Amino acid sequence: MKPMSPFSRLSGLSRRSFLASSLAAAAVPHAVRAQVSSEPDVVVIGAGAAGLGAAKALMADGRSVVVLEAKDRIGGRAWTESETFGVPFDHGCSWIQTAKTREFVAAAEEYNFHLQLHDGADEAVFVGDREATDFELERYWDAYERVENAIADAGRKGLDVPASTVVPEMPWSAASQAWMTMGMSVDFDEMSTLDWWSGADSGPRYIVEEGYGTLIARLGADVPVILSSPVSGIAWGGDGVTVTTPSGDIRARTCIVTVSTGVLNAGTIAFDPVLPPAHRQAIADLPMGLLAKVALQFEGTRFSFRTDEWLTYLVPEVLPAPACYFLTWPFNQDLMIGFMGGDFAWEMSAAGTEAAVDFALGEVVAMVGSKARERFVKGTLTQWASDPFTLGAYAALRPGAHGARQILAEPLDDRLFFAGEAAAGAYYATCGGAWWSGERAAREVIAALG
Repeated sequence: MKPMSPFSRLSGLSRRSFLASSLAAAAVPHAVRAQVSSEPDVVVIGAGAAGLGAAKALMADGRSVVVLEAKDRIGGRAWTESETFGVPFDHGCSWIQTAKTREFVAAAEEYNFHLQLHDGADEAVFVGDREATDFELERYWDAYERVENAIADAGRKGLDVPASTVVPEMPWSAASQAWMTMGMSVDFDEMSTLDWWSGADSGPRYIVEEGYGTLIARLGADVPVILSSPVSGIAWGGDGVTVTTPSGDIRARTCIVTVSTGVLNAGTIAFDPVLPPAHRQAIADLPMGLLAKVALQFEGTRFSFRTDEWLTYLVPEVLPAPACYFLTWPFNQDLMIGFMGGDFAWEMSAAGTEAAVDFALGEVVAMVGSKARERFVKGTLTQWASDPFTLGAYAALRPGAHGARQILAEPLDDRLFFAGEAAAGAYYATCGGAWWSGERAAREVIAALG
């Protein structure tokens, strides 16, 4: 039986589909509000989805809040910009899915944003320079189902092992694994079968014409944020907390930390006292994986690909697969959005934008011929691998470390709280999950403050 799309959940399974969140922030201008408190009840570190969600929940309860953001914009890994192509392009998370879907869809409609349900999108599959035959399609769909079933069976049994140890060897397996590597941000030798199984069903999924990042920025427009304020230290050992920034210290009763595990693992923020061993181990067990996007702009042709369609092609059965699969012409724009995951995404990111764009364009040329180069306008590569305030796309649990997400989310002495997609339980790797985790941390803070 064919899945509805490369990202759909097979019947009876409970797992993460694809691309959460991938990532980052906002096209809506944001200014520091006059009501920023010098000694707030709560200081929130990071103005991504988790930080904004936490702040809004605290504000609704009447608590004073200050959010410190290292970047010069809000939104974190939900970031839409229109300068590169003249149309909104989401560098980070692109699909409204899992947690908060109903609320985000309602907000988008209130703001007159244009949404499209993207479940069951069509898929074009190529073998070289031609479309796959019916027989080849059946082999691809069979491989995808068997790979998913193998991981699901391991997870269902409670096995927390690398996915590479349970999947069958068969034709088209690499193509299937490439899609799932993009969804989980790591290759199968680093992918936990139990973490995959524990992920929430993603549907329904919506794409946003104005950009998911634009929506998150609009939702957080009333939050008191101090931009360009990277935090270098958090002292939490006494009465309350003291947070160190380039412009001085901020004192608060409690602190919610929402930065990525990439930043936490890098030691960019010094904790005094140091975090307990269990939290340090949980952070180490949640390193950042990578999903990179390569967007290509064309003019004057659509190469017979349909709007909002997935584009897959046969790749060599060599892993990690050097694959860049595409979403074609979203909202009828002249863009093909390519996706790379895991080790290959890190490799291409290290090689740079020009090399990544050249690879992605070469894959299109291999399918449709030299007219792709003739009609090519320009391309870009997302920069999450080198962004010092993310250092990756989203957290990928190490095989054998199940429970680390829950440990990271545990409060410390009713003063230090953690939120973000890494600590979002079954909603990991999604923007909605990050927002949900921020609200969860806010509820814990409110209970602690009394």
